[in-house]
Amino acid sequence: MLNFEPIPFRIRIGVAGHREVDDPAALEALVKQAIDSAIPRLFSPDSRAMLDRARAAGATPISYRVLSALAEGADRVVARAVLDNPGTRLDAVLPLAAGDYLKDFASEESKREFRELLALSRHPVWLRARCIAEESCDPGTQAGLRRNAYKAAGEYVVDHSDVLIAVWNGEPARGRGGTAEIVEYALQQGRPVIRLWQGAHALLNAETSNGLDASALEGIDRFNRQPIAPAQRAAYVRNMDHDLFEKPSSAAAIPAAARDLVDRCLLPFYAQASMVAKADRDTFHRAGRNIYVFSAAAVGCAAIGVLFPRLAAPGFATELALLVVIGIALWRARRIHAHQAWIEHRFLVERIRCAIFMAICGVEPQPIEVLPYMGHSQTVNDWMVRVYDEIWDRLPALPGCSAGQCAALNAYVREAWIRDQIEFHRNKERREGQRRRWLARAGAVVLPVTVAAAALHLLLLAWEPGAGTAQALRTAHTALHLGLAFIALLFPAIAASLAGMEAHREHLRLEKRSANMAPQLERLHRQMASATDPARFRSLLEQLDEIMLRETQDWLMLMRYVEIKAS
Repeated sequence: MLNFEPIPFRIRIGVAGHREVDDPAALEALVKQAIDSAIPRLFSPDSRAMLDRARAAGATPISYRVLSALAEGADRVVARAVLDNPGTRLDAVLPLAAGDYLKDFASEESKREFRELLALSRHPVWLRARCIAEESCDPGTQAGLRRNAYKAAGEYVVDHSDVLIAVWNGEPARGRGGTAEIVEYALQQGRPVIRLWQGAHALLNAETSNGLDASALEGIDRFNRQPIAPAQRAAYVRNMDHDLFEKPSSAAAIPAAARDLVDRCLLPFYAQASMVAKADRDTFHRAGRNIYVFSAAAVGCAAIGVLFPRLAAPGFATELALLVVIGIALWRARRIHAHQAWIEHRFLVERIRCAIFMAICGVEPQPIEVLPYMGHSQTVNDWMVRVYDEIWDRLPALPGCSAGQCAALNAYVREAWIRDQIEFHRNKERREGQRRRWLARAGAVVLPVTVAAAALHLLLLAWEPGAGTAQALRTAHTALHLGLAFIALLFPAIAASLAGMEAHREHLRLEKRSANMAPQLERLHRQMASATDPARFRSLLEQLDEIMLRETQDWLMLMRYVEIKAS
C-alpha cells in the first residue's frame, strides 16, 4: 500500500540552557506557554497569514522539530515539553563521542534518560567521532577540546533552527560554549531568541531579528496539494518498481524488506515530484520555444507590412496577434512559476533517487548541507530540503548489509545506478551537443546571408534602372530590392531568437557538465568493482551520494536563474 502522508511544515526549535533546573515542571509549563503564545508572534504578518491559510485548508500540517544536545537540565526539559506536541520530531546534536558524553552525566538514571531520548532521534548528529583522550593526554588540552565541542554543538543547533529557546539566568557564560555565548551567537545570526527562566514569565528577547520565516510552507503546501490522482501515482510507482527491482539482471540480490520499504515510503514521493517536474519542464520549454519563434515571426509580419503596402493590414494584424500570444505565454509561464517548480521538483527527484539506492543498501545518505557559495541559490530553509528531510526521517533505522549481501548489492548498484547515470550523462552530452550545434549552424547560416544581402542591397541602391531599361529588369530590380530589405529586417530577429533559445536551454553548459560528470562516475564504477569488504563498499556509496548531491546542487545553481526574455 502506498504511503503518501502529507509533508508537514515544521517550526524548528533549538535549545540552549543551564544544567541546573530547580523546578522542571515549572520550566516545562513556561516552554509550552512560549510555544503557544511567543512563537506565533515571531512570524511576520505575511507568514502568519500563510500559516492560517494552511491550517484552514488542512492539506499541510503545522508541527515542530526540536534540536537539543540532550544534556542534563534545560536541554532535556525543553525537548520533552516540545515533544508533547503530537508529531514533533527530535534531532539530537551531540557534542562528544558517546563514551565521553556519558561521562558528563551524574547518575545511571541520567544516562538511562539520555538513552531514551536519544532513541527518539532518527539520525543523531555526532559532531565528534573520536574520544578526546585519543587526541591528547594533557588535562588542560582535553578541557579545551570539551569546551570547543560544546560551543560547536550550540552553534550547530542555532544554525539549523528557526528560533532558539534559551533557559538562561542572564549572567555571562562561565566557560566557552556556555548559554550566554550561544545566545549571543544566535542574535548575531539574526535568530529570534526566547529567554526563559524559572519563576518568571516567558521573555521574548528584544534584540530579535525580523522574525520567523514561513516561506518554505508555500512550497511544501504546493507539493502536498498537487492534483495527481492516486491511480496515476500508483501506476507510476509500479513502473518504477519494475525498473528498479525486476529489470536489472542483478536485482535478485535485493532483500524483500528493502523493496517493500522503497515501494511504501520513497517511491510515492518520487512519483509525485517527478510527474510535477516533467509537466512544468515541458511547460517552460514549450513557452520559451514558442516565444522566440513567434518573436521572429512577428518581425517578419511587420516587415511584410512595411515593404508591401497592399499587405500592410494583414501583416500588422498578424504581428499584433503574435505579440499578444507572446505576452500571454510569457505572463502565464511567470504566473504559474513553471520554471521554478520544474527545477525545485527536479532537485527533489534526484535526491529521492539517491535515497532509494542508499536505502536498498542499508546506508544513510548524505544530508543536504548547503555550502556557503551556494547560498544565493539554495538554503537549508528551502522547501525541497525540508521535504527530503521529512521523507527520510520517516524511514526506520537502516541495518547496513552483511559481507555476502554487500557483494551482491555492489553488482546491483553498479548496474542499476552508476551505469545508468553514466549512460544518462553520455546521452545528455550527445543530445545537448547536437542541439547546440544545430542552433550554431543555423546561426552560422543566418549571419553570412544577412551580410551578403546587405552588400547586395548596397549595390542595388548604387544602380537604379533608367527609363530605357526593360520592364522585366525593372520589375526584377524592385522585387530583389524588397526581398533583400525583407531579409535585412527578418534575419537579425531570427539570429536573436536562435541566441535566445541557446541561452534559454543552456545547451553548452549542460553538455560540458555531463561531459565532466561521466568520467567521475566511470572512476567510481571501477573502484566499486574492486571493493570486496562492506566498509569499502559503504565508503564508496557515500562518495557516490556526495557526488550526486553536489552535481544536483550545481545544476540547481545553473538553472535557477534561467529566464524567458522576450524583447
